[in-house]
Amino acid sequence: MVEIVIQYVLILLLVLGLGYLVYLLKDKDINLREDYFGLAYVIFGGLSASESTPENAKRIIRIISSIVQHVESNYKNSENTFKEEKAINMAKDAISLLNLESNIDRESLKYIIRLAAALLPATNKITK
Repeated sequence: MVEIVIQYVLILLLVLGLGYLVYLLKDKDINLREDYFGLAYVIFGGLSASESTPENAKRIIRIISSIVQHVESNYKNSENTFKEEKAINMAKDAISLLNLESNIDRESLKYIIRLAAALLPATNKITK
């Protein structure tokens, strides 16, 4: 009997905790549908509130993914650190063309570049 009461209390605490989490998210006006896997609010945190829009996030992610594809296709035999630095420099130049008031820091660009590189198709496929 005691075990059943404890289980109900734990379920009640879980529901209250989830409700409080939803309350906190609503309080900060965070829309989870527009968060792009956590990128919009974590990595793009350096942008001002007016610049941190889903449209700008899409543009920045598309720019960086095209830069990563370009670097990977043109510097296949280079070291990964060289390719990463090249992609960061090219991304900074390309993002500056968006005329954003604030800049995305180097570490954030590095994380986005690594994510984009991880999503590229494999080049070491085994053929029979």
